[in-house]
Amino acid sequence: MKRFLALTAIVGGVLTGTADAAVPFVYDRELGDVARASLVHAVSDERAMSRADVKRVYVRCYRDKTTFERVFEQRYGVPAGRVVAYYAGGPDLHLRSGTCDNVRTFLGGRHTVYTAGAYAILLHEALHRQGVGIERLTACLANEAARWVRNASGSTRRKRFARAISRSPLHGCSGRLSTA
Repeated sequence: MKRFLALTAIVGGVLTGTADAAVPFVYDRELGDVARASLVHAVSDERAMSRADVKRVYVRCYRDKTTFERVFEQRYGVPAGRVVAYYAGGPDLHLRSGTCDNVRTFLGGRHTVYTAGAYAILLHEALHRQGVGIERLTACLANEAARWVRNASGSTRRKRFARAISRSPLHGCSGRLSTA
């Protein structure tokens, strides 16, 4: 009986470890909540929005580069190349591990072009989830929201940061968004 219990414990441990290693991503609930809240708060005061007006997003943070690229290639049939995140329908946003790390760093108060870019990428994909399909528009809105959050933090490096992000390749528009 003791041998059976020992064997069961060993097999169970091996299977559990294998099952955990096979999971290609983890859901980051905090990033999903932050993306949703950011979209709610980024709306102008004249047009109030409630949390219920914004669809919930679930953020998949892939465990490593190889896994992200393999999943992307299986889905789209092309190499991931320089893709750092994507939205493929449904409630899930797909982000590389480094992108998730940079968003967390941004939220922790370290505001650089890279961390703000990662935060803007998160919002960009969350906007696709809301139904915005135009790439230039999602990039513009996401960057404006990232700039708004950054400016609200009151850092003394605000102007330098704003100049850097406006020159970033992620910056989808210049000046105000025109609806005309």
